[in-house]
Amino acid sequence: MDNNYNKYCSSQLKIISDFDKIQDLFEIVLKNHINNQDKKDNNNIRILDIGCSHGKNSIIVLEPLIEQIRNKWNPNEKVIEIFHSDLPVNDFSKLFNQVYNLNSYSNKSNNIFTYGIGNGYENQLIPNNSIDFIFSFSTLHWVPFLNEYKSFEGSLLLPFSYRLAGFENYYKERLLNVLNHRYNELKVGGIFSFNIFILEDKGSENEEKSKSMYYSLKNIKEILREMSYESILSRDEVENMIVSAIFLTRDEYQYAIDKSTNNTGLKLIYENRITRNWSDSYHDDESYIGSIIAFIGNIIKNAINGDKNRVDSIFNNFEQRFHLKYKLNPNDFQFHLCSLYLSFLKEN
Repeated sequence: MDNNYNKYCSSQLKIISDFDKIQDLFEIVLKNHINNQDKKDNNNIRILDIGCSHGKNSIIVLEPLIEQIRNKWNPNEKVIEIFHSDLPVNDFSKLFNQVYNLNSYSNKSNNIFTYGIGNGYENQLIPNNSIDFIFSFSTLHWVPFLNEYKSFEGSLLLPFSYRLAGFENYYKERLLNVLNHRYNELKVGGIFSFNIFILEDKGSENEEKSKSMYYSLKNIKEILREMSYESILSRDEVENMIVSAIFLTRDEYQYAIDKSTNNTGLKLIYENRITRNWSDSYHDDESYIGSIIAFIGNIIKNAINGDKNRVDSIFNNFEQRFHLKYKLNPNDFQFHLCSLYLSFLKEN
C-alpha cells in the first residue's frame, strides 16, 4: 500500500467488519484472562496488531475492544499494551499520528501504552506467552520474496497456479510457521484471529469470482504494456511490476490448520468464508479507482527506473490512462475477494 492507505482502505475495513465475531471472541479472551490472574505477569492486557500500516483500520478494531476492558475493570486497574507491527519500511509516523489523535483509543485512559514493531509477520514478534489477543486482517497474503517472478504478458498478480521451483510446499508451510509463532506469543487462553485470501474449490459456486482479481489486474497490466510499446516504459520495467500476493488452495490452508491443531495447543474455534466485490465498499468510481491505485501504486513506481521526475511523470501518465480505460469499460476492472476467517485459541 502507498501513502494513501488511510484514504482508500474502505475495502480492507469491510473485510474487518465482515468478521462480526471479534468482540465475542475478545470476551472469551477477557474471561480467560480473569481465570489466569494468579499467574505471573498477568496484570497487563496485551494486544498485538499484525499489519497495521498507517493505523486507521487498526484503531477501528481496537476501540470497542478497549471499551470491553474498561467495562470489566475499574479505571487504571489494568495496564493495556498495544503492539502495532508491520514491515520496517512502513511509515510508523503516520501510524502514531493516528494513534495519538484526540479521538483515538490512546486518549480513553491514561494506562494505555502503544508500541511499534518493524518486523515481518513470518518472524516471532513478541516474547513467548506474552499476548492476550492477536489480530491480522488483509495482511497474510503478502510474500515479498516472490518479487523474483517476472512477467510481461501476464497479470500484475502472480498466476494462481504459480509455485516457485523448489518452493512447492512453501505456501502451506509458511502459514503453519505463522501459526506456530502466534502460538508461542499467546498466553494460555489467548486468541489469534485473522483472514487469508483463498481460491475456491474447482467447480464451486465462487470459483471464478475467487480468480477475478487476476484478470482485473491483467487488464491493468495491458495499459502498462501499451506504454512500453510507445517506449514510455521498458519491457524490463513492465516485467518487474508484480503484486507479490498469494491465494491459498484448500489443500494448503487445511494442511496448516491440521498440523497446528494436532502438534500445538491451538484449537480452531471459528471458521467462516465470505466472498465480496471489492467495489462494494466505495460510493463512487473515483474512490474505487483510487483504492486500486493505492493497492498497486508502489509496485508500479518501484519498477520504474530513473529519478523522481521520471517516476512521477510516467505514473501520472498511467493514472490518466487507467481512468480513461475504466470509464470506457468499468467491468474490466471489477473483482471479488474470497476471505477465509479463522480464530485459534491457545489451550495449553
